[in-house]
Amino acid sequence: MPRLAGAASFCYGPTMDSTLRTICGLLESQDSMRRHAAALVLAELAPKDSAVIEALGKALADANSVLAGHILDAFEAIGSPDAVPYITPLLNADSTEIKLRAVAMVAKGGERVVPDIKRRIESARGGERLVLVELLARIHAKPAFQVLLEQLFDPDLEYVRAVCEAVRRHMADVPPKVRVALHAQLSAFMETARVKTQERTVTSCLLLLGAIGEAAARATLLAYAAPKYSLYVRRHALIGLKNLEFEGAAAAVRQLVPYLAESDDGLVRHVLDILARVPAAKADWAALLTSAYAPVRSFAVRRLAAEDTAAANRQLLELLRHGDTDVREVAAGGLSGHKGATALLVGALEEEGDGDAAWRLAKILKPHSETIDAKSFKRLAALAAGELKAGTPRHEALLYVLRNVDAKAADAVVLETGHAHMKAKRWSAAVECLRRLTNTELFDDEARYALSVCNLKASSKDINPHVRAEDYALRGFQALLRNPAFKLAERLKKDKMLDSADRFYVGFHFAESPGEEQAFGIAVLEFLVKNAPKSAEGKAAKNKLKLVQTG
Repeated sequence: MPRLAGAASFCYGPTMDSTLRTICGLLESQDSMRRHAAALVLAELAPKDSAVIEALGKALADANSVLAGHILDAFEAIGSPDAVPYITPLLNADSTEIKLRAVAMVAKGGERVVPDIKRRIESARGGERLVLVELLARIHAKPAFQVLLEQLFDPDLEYVRAVCEAVRRHMADVPPKVRVALHAQLSAFMETARVKTQERTVTSCLLLLGAIGEAAARATLLAYAAPKYSLYVRRHALIGLKNLEFEGAAAAVRQLVPYLAESDDGLVRHVLDILARVPAAKADWAALLTSAYAPVRSFAVRRLAAEDTAAANRQLLELLRHGDTDVREVAAGGLSGHKGATALLVGALEEEGDGDAAWRLAKILKPHSETIDAKSFKRLAALAAGELKAGTPRHEALLYVLRNVDAKAADAVVLETGHAHMKAKRWSAAVECLRRLTNTELFDDEARYALSVCNLKASSKDINPHVRAEDYALRGFQALLRNPAFKLAERLKKDKMLDSADRFYVGFHFAESPGEEQAFGIAVLEFLVKNAPKSAEGKAAKNKLKLVQTG
């Protein structure tokens, strides 16, 4: 290597030719390291000399994969088309990496390599043919494309598919002018009698029209998608259409919509894929909601949901009762996002008597919380109060909507209803309402007292210690005793809703407690002894006081 490096330093001087001859001579050495080194130096120098290309080509004939890689590096650096004949045999190399590099480098030879590749492909078999097809697909010239088109007549369907896929794969970097030329060439090919009489070749051409992607292909592909052709042809035409742009092609889109009523689900699926790429397409989407094919129904309702108009929103509202779950969900999602649907949804909720349906409307209305006006809110609040008071299932849905708009106002409805139940002595209903407020701003000492009283009235008043320990009424009063400013004893004495049994139960429990709680219990019992001395509770209170005071 030191000697080679020294030789390379003179290559730009007067002895350049002799130096190159020396380096090229090393390519024939029996020492593999010298051969590798020579290839590496030539790749670095990249001399534009035919003798060098010939030397590298001869060395490539018996090179292992490592040396072959170095020689290909040199050819790539030199960039001469004269290297192509030497590289072509590597199309059959065992190394996949070498084979792929050879394909890419031979393809750079352009049209001049096509005759040789054409001869090779006529006798090639199996994987060798696929390599040659890959090479031709990279050239993007009329002669190469013509050879590829001729392959479409091959009886091996998998091979023909590989040809179409190779063209599609290498079409991304083709310049617009070349695309136009390839499209014209393919269109002319399709007009030949041989193609027209072979349906399978026609379908391959349809795929290639889509792969090339010229807008001019739209008319041809739409024509072959018509019902007069077999399903086999129509499907391939639609696959080709999926690669084309449809923006601004409203007429073409309208031509496809009727195909959604076809019985073949594969054909319908391709039509849906095309229409999905044209969001602005207009059609009678509602008519498709009766389709027997679920994806068509879902697609139709998505298109309806794309428009925030009064008519579309009314249709979506009706679809909330559709038998198809997907249709219902898409309709709900559309209404959730339509600002123009607020008043419609509020009205529907007001009229909806079914609890489950009301819940669905309430959840749809959540994103509309900021746009529900004061009048609508007031109507919903009154309705919620009435439903809560009556205990109907939909009161939950109404309260859910109110809380999303104004949580405090919604809680006020619950509090007011709880007091109404309490006043009417519907104790369990009152407890149900007031208990909802335990984690809200409105649950102050007054609310706690009201809840405790209602719990007391609904209590079994069992004086067994383990039962009293779980009594929510007693727990509530215990919490109120922690606030000295709340005169609990005075409230219990004056509360007309309470009777002697209620007061005795409370006094009996707290009289057994220590400290301030016992003092509270004694005060309640003393009130009973004084105000109801002849009642059973008054006599029991007197006995309990003796036990406490002597204990």
